[in-house]
Amino acid sequence: MADGPFRMIVRQGIKPGKLDEFKKMAEGLTAGAEANEPTTLAYEWFIDEDGSSCYLIESYGNAEAFLLHFQGLGSKLEALLEISPLDEMVVLGDPSPEVIEMLAGLGAKFYSLHVGFAR
Repeated sequence: MADGPFRMIVRQGIKPGKLDEFKKMAEGLTAGAEANEPTTLAYEWFIDEDGSSCYLIESYGNAEAFLLHFQGLGSKLEALLEISPLDEMVVLGDPSPEVIEMLAGLGAKFYSLHVGFAR
C-alpha cells in the first residue's frame, strides 16, 4: 500500500470583487495549518498579478499528515471554493489509496515519481 510523501498543486480562480475576502481566508487557513499541523511540510499561496487566480502548493510526508489537514479544513473548504473555484488539482508522489479516493472525487490528476530528488 502506497503512503509516501506527496505534493499537491492546486489552481483556483478568484471571483471578481472577492480578492480581499480570498486573501483573508487564505491567511486564516495558512495560520491554522502552521499552528496546528506540524506534519504539513509546506502550504503556500501564489496570486497572479490581476488577482483573478492563484496556485496553492501543499506538501505532506504521508497520508496521516494530509488527513489531519483535511479534517482541520471542515466547512472552511466549502466557503473558500464559493469565492475561489477549483480549476485544477495535481497530486505528485505516492499518497495512500484513501487519499487518492478523496482527491479523485475533487477531480485530481495523479503523477508518480519516475526519477529525481528533493532536499
